[in-house]
Amino acid sequence: MDTVRLQIDLDDEQMKTLEQMMVEGKVRTKKELFNAALTLLRWAMKERKAGRIIASVDEKRDSYKELEMPVLSEVRAD
Repeated sequence: MDTVRLQIDLDDEQMKTLEQMMVEGKVRTKKELFNAALTLLRWAMKERKAGRIIASVDEKRDSYKELEMPVLSEVRAD
């Protein structure tokens, strides 16, 4: 399997956020965090293609909040 190196530029605040997410999620490497994020986005896009919404559910209040994310708003249902 071939591998490709990916380099991104983050400002200090973005890096701080990334590092905090790693601590909270007990993620050891940035690659592991990236793979988790990619898995979540792939799943969300698949759900949008199936005509579903991506949301956070508040069971106590019997309500939900839909995730608003430009990349997901571009995905159309099949």
